[in-house]
Amino acid sequence: MASLLNSLICAAAALLVYAGLGLPLALRVAPRPLALMLAPALGWAVHSALALPLLFLIGLSRPGAAVVIVVPLLVALVAMAKGRVWQGEPMLGRVSALALGGALLLAFVVMAAVLPKITADGVVLAGPIFDHSKVAMIDEMARLGVPPGNPFFGGAGAPAHLSYYYLWHFSAAEWALLTGISGWEADAGLSFFTAIASLSVLTGFAMSLSGRAGAALWVIAFAATASLRPLIYVLFGVDRAEAIVGYQSGFGGWLFQTSWAPQHTASAMAALLSTYLLVELVRQPGVLKVLLLALTMAASFESSTWVGGVALPLAAVPVALVMLARAEPQARLRIVTALGLAALLALLLIAPMLYDQVQMTALRGDGAPIRFEPTEVLSDAITNRFGVWLNIPVFLLIYLPVEFPAFYPAGLVALYLLLRDREYPRDCRALAVAFALTLAASLLASWLLVSTLGDNNDLGWRAVLPGLMLLIVFAAAGLSRLAFRPLTVAPIVALALLLLGLPEAAQLARNNIAGTPGASAKAFAASPALWQAVRRVTAADERIANNPNYLEHVTPWGVNISWALLADRRSCYANPALVGPFSALSKAREAEIGAQFVRVFSGKALPGDIEALATQFNCSIAVVTPDDGAWGNDPFAASARYRLADGNAQWRIYRAVK
Repeated sequence: MASLLNSLICAAAALLVYAGLGLPLALRVAPRPLALMLAPALGWAVHSALALPLLFLIGLSRPGAAVVIVVPLLVALVAMAKGRVWQGEPMLGRVSALALGGALLLAFVVMAAVLPKITADGVVLAGPIFDHSKVAMIDEMARLGVPPGNPFFGGAGAPAHLSYYYLWHFSAAEWALLTGISGWEADAGLSFFTAIASLSVLTGFAMSLSGRAGAALWVIAFAATASLRPLIYVLFGVDRAEAIVGYQSGFGGWLFQTSWAPQHTASAMAALLSTYLLVELVRQPGVLKVLLLALTMAASFESSTWVGGVALPLAAVPVALVMLARAEPQARLRIVTALGLAALLALLLIAPMLYDQVQMTALRGDGAPIRFEPTEVLSDAITNRFGVWLNIPVFLLIYLPVEFPAFYPAGLVALYLLLRDREYPRDCRALAVAFALTLAASLLASWLLVSTLGDNNDLGWRAVLPGLMLLIVFAAAGLSRLAFRPLTVAPIVALALLLLGLPEAAQLARNNIAGTPGASAKAFAASPALWQAVRRVTAADERIANNPNYLEHVTPWGVNISWALLADRRSCYANPALVGPFSALSKAREAEIGAQFVRVFSGKALPGDIEALATQFNCSIAVVTPDDGAWGNDPFAASARYRLADGNAQWRIYRAVK
């Protein structure tokens, strides 16, 4: 099982190393207070975007990971020493230190969603662990290097390389190798780091735009909120409420999204860094800014296609045009050249991953992966009567205020007031305009674009992240500026809205920390021994077959979580929730294969099923447990295709006969 201590060691090491790498770079593109806040995120983005192609060439191993981290870190430390980074001034003021304490608490809540909870009844997991089943990708890279293969499916329809935005998971694999911890522990540790780094970025920008240290406290408060749904459900009932405000989904605030999918949060913080660097590049072009802009754009895309590949480009074009219009005419050619070079370098960096994703889309044959369609909010009964067009205004007027009650209204009002202030500093105004355009592009992508690659609208859920983060920034900046004016009603209203967003946030935190008890908690507690036995008889690149529904009740949504977190081996068919997004199978073929695996492990194999597992799906190993129907009617024991490699009262492990 994953250890809290190992996860914290990973988080601390990542924070120190990435901050050390990022600080000398940040000091060259940002003033000292802001540079300190941006350093961890900038260090992660720059290092990861460069380390991935480098370790393609030299191989991802413990020595290789050590070289690409230690050597740049030594260079960064020498640069800081020569530049006399510390000049006797305190690193953090009292307010900033208090905000850091709040950020650490929120980061712990995020990490708790990933870690196991040991109870008298077994091991309990929290709901977000469903999305952290991608730990299998971290183990894949730590074990076999990059580019990673597909750990979820091994039959026809699986491209040679994993088609996914896996840069964040690659970073976790580096730390797993360096520290000798498991992929599960590295995932938890990097989730903690991502929470701290992203809050640091938001705090830095909020303080920079407001000129007030108090903005840091507002950032932490807003990040700790969630939606109004619990209150609305109590007042109107679930069915009646969801007919108007939409069903509860993967769309949520910072705490929810970072707990479930930290890779998308990391992508969003890199996207905000890219916007800042674009503004700075237009203001004063330079080679370093070109490189940093390219690397942060690449890091954003390679951590989330929906954020870095959709929301960020939608924002970058208008931001660049507006900034160019504000620049001196004689400088525009040089600026355009610099921006073009940054874009070209970013494209070169993301080319391998982009190619794999384009290839996957072509193999699916389902048409465009994105279509223009308003986010569905209202029930069918309402849209059938009044028309689907009504979803368009409802998204902005009802859905977003319900999901982001604390900072959506406050953020929009604060943005308006900042831009309306004629005494607002010119540099701050330029950044505020750029962030306003980024906010609009992010909300636009989430509002009117839909992804078609899965059953869920992942594009809508994740493309909103830069927008919601900037709403937090603007709300915090605006309210901190109001604190220096005579008492008005605005802070009181903002505080009331913030309090309305706390009940669901408290529920999210409690669920992350305590987990959701399941019927298979005791069996899951015993499963590490099973997977240790499997690894003893399985080569690093071999694939295993086990029941796709094994211990599915450990999580609220059925997934083969025991294999994903503990096996450290590839599966030939992991689970429908994991195979669908990572294969080019049609839905009909995927359902057919899934039914075949379930049939085999339920003890109802048909003639040819076992042969298919060995030949069509490359299942070198098959694992049967007493929880499987196949335990009493074992098709592997009756087949000449497999022989028993290890067995006892808890498991039978079979090896395919060549």
